[in-house]
Amino acid sequence: MRRKFVLVPAGSAGDIHPFAWLGKGLASLGHEVVVVVHRPFDRTMEGAGLRTLAYGTDEDFEQIIRHPGLWHPRRGFALIASVAARLYPEIVPRLKGELADDRALLVGAGIAFGARIAAEVFGAPLVTVQLQPVVFLSAIDPPVIGAGFEWFRRVPRWTRRALYRIGDFYSDRLLAPGINAYRKQWGHRRPVRRIMRDYWMSPLQVLALFPDWYGAKRADWPAQTVVTRFPLYDESDQVAVPADLERFLADGPPPVLFTPGSANLQARRFFETGLEACRRLGLRALFVTRYVEQLPPTLPPGVRHFSYVPFGQVFRCCAAVVHHGGIGTVAQGLAAGVPQLVMAMSHDQPDNGFRLTRLGVGAYLYPRAFTPDRVAAALGRLTRSPEAARACRACRARVEEQMSAEAVFRTLEETHRRAFG
Repeated sequence: MRRKFVLVPAGSAGDIHPFAWLGKGLASLGHEVVVVVHRPFDRTMEGAGLRTLAYGTDEDFEQIIRHPGLWHPRRGFALIASVAARLYPEIVPRLKGELADDRALLVGAGIAFGARIAAEVFGAPLVTVQLQPVVFLSAIDPPVIGAGFEWFRRVPRWTRRALYRIGDFYSDRLLAPGINAYRKQWGHRRPVRRIMRDYWMSPLQVLALFPDWYGAKRADWPAQTVVTRFPLYDESDQVAVPADLERFLADGPPPVLFTPGSANLQARRFFETGLEACRRLGLRALFVTRYVEQLPPTLPPGVRHFSYVPFGQVFRCCAAVVHHGGIGTVAQGLAAGVPQLVMAMSHDQPDNGFRLTRLGVGAYLYPRAFTPDRVAAALGRLTRSPEAARACRACRARVEEQMSAEAVFRTLEETHRRAFG
């Protein structure tokens, strides 16, 4: 039976790619799929063969990622909250027409509050997609909820719960006024709260796109959560490995790949430090960024730059990957069985760095500690350690054995069936 799914991703490339994966998979089963997405990612979705409704402008997105506070451990969340308040008034009207047939299942990112509001306003069933374990604020197995918050895992459970309540107050102060004011325009006068605890989790289903060995479901997670697998989409269906990159990889020992994240425009020191660390270790390097102005003016022999490469094909040819700790890059590194060093700035990055360290496949440093000495020491240890190599192989095998992609798509099919019959 042909069914309709309306996908609403939000964020940067690592947050968008899982929805391209979901959309392609659902379309391959014969379903109707439409994606409502912020420019410039309409091109990504259209390149994946999906019908797309775009909102915003390229300039809007560029302004967001150029903001110096985006990666700040405290100011970053406030910036994202202010951006969200500008976006859901654009998302909800675009969803109205797609939900008019009363047979469409919304599938939205947690931070796509427009999808949650539209589900209320138009009476549409919603599945929330969460990409990282950090969003599940467990007192049983607490995530590293921010830079420097490792201590949070050592305090008693009652202390964790109390601090979560303080966090609820802070996030509600930033998010609830705008959300409730906009909901009121659509006739929903009863205000909502605990936005980042309850409201952004659909009561119908929460689809966790990571495997249980990376983030196991706990008793205090939402009961409707289904833990699945990493999606591992990297636009390789649209972007081939450049021929000169293939030659570079074949002409010498495996390089260390450095990528600060697709939306990171404050990465000059990241690349300068990486260059010096590789010089000290005698390693080749591969720098990946769309923003060439961040790179040192001259790259020595053995160091190359590319604007974009499909990580799923290139990581397995690398000695190590150094990155920002986004979940998409983490997942590709685990699938490739390559050691990872994370410069964890904010958002989900400290928790992902912690999980890589716990798995034995990586390490993480906060920006102040991201110096040539420490980066060189960490890379030397990770690339020469037999224990790290064994752990990387074990994780690669786990990724190969994770839930099938079709099983995830069938889960959404079943949710649609339950919602509509």
